[in-house]
Amino acid sequence: MIAEHKDFKISYVAQDQEEKIEAFLSILRDDSSSILCTTSGSTGTPKQIEILKTSLAVSAKKTIDFFKLKPKETAILCMSIDFIAGKMMLVRAMMAGLELKVLPVSSSLSALIEATEFIALFPKQLQGLLSTNKGIMALKKSRCILVGGAALSTEIEQLLISNHISIYQSYGMTETATHVALKRSGYQGEQYYKAISGVSFRQKEGCLSISYPKIQAELITTNDLVELINPFTFKWIGRSDFIINTGGYKVSPEKLEAKIQLHLNRVCMVTGIIDEEFGEKIGLILLKEKILKGISKEDFFGILHPFEIPKVYVFIHEFSQTSNGKIDRVKTVAKIKSCAWKNIL
Repeated sequence: MIAEHKDFKISYVAQDQEEKIEAFLSILRDDSSSILCTTSGSTGTPKQIEILKTSLAVSAKKTIDFFKLKPKETAILCMSIDFIAGKMMLVRAMMAGLELKVLPVSSSLSALIEATEFIALFPKQLQGLLSTNKGIMALKKSRCILVGGAALSTEIEQLLISNHISIYQSYGMTETATHVALKRSGYQGEQYYKAISGVSFRQKEGCLSISYPKIQAELITTNDLVELINPFTFKWIGRSDFIINTGGYKVSPEKLEAKIQLHLNRVCMVTGIIDEEFGEKIGLILLKEKILKGISKEDFFGILHPFEIPKVYVFIHEFSQTSNGKIDRVKTVAKIKSCAWKNIL
């Protein structure tokens, strides 16, 4: 189905988001000054925040200029418009006059993918495309590939290099209306993120702060540990908090532990473990005297989100605790470094 709009054209290969997309476009065109957008949860519990439409326009214009997007060029939307990344693809298409093709929000896109001037992907989607010849050919023929939401695994990086595919990794958040820095990765990749125009960086206690006057007057603080090269360049090191980023889905350990403890009726702890496919996977830590019999992923169906289901588990004699009786996560994780994780099938 093709939907004609005043400024651009949308082709719906998948209709799962059509109603939401048309509703969002109506909001963009009405007289209100802002939109509501749900954060991904990188800094805690996901919440709705208000973003000025002028901020969306500023961000979109910078992306259009950087990638030199022109009217009637093609773009692909395969992200949920419930979040800022998907919403911004629509704003960019509208402002640049692009022909936008809407694909399913899926990690299996190879059957539908075609070469395009501009596409934004999550790492899991990129990995899926790199697993098929059709996906690889579409990527090789696409002009601008933007990837965000989670760090790229070594496997994905190597596949990009071996297939001579260059992409841009993005760094940003809901509060900044998507990316504030970009890094070329894969073939002819770079080591550092570089600020987009109008953005500069500072560092406080090892964490990145963002100056983006056209979006927000105050400094935007983050929980991201970085090596700051200069006010416009940094190397991302990792998170300073304990949020687990599995395939771009942000999991709060405290909230997940509460769900699992209620279900299993035992004290537990979850932690993120480096994983080639998802960036991180969830590991479940249980006290050794608590016997875990016949547990499987199916035991969590209907209780946990698919990305919240632990992939592995390990037993521990006791949890390290803080002075106020809470589990000391850093020390507990250090205890299990030499332990062998068992798969939850």
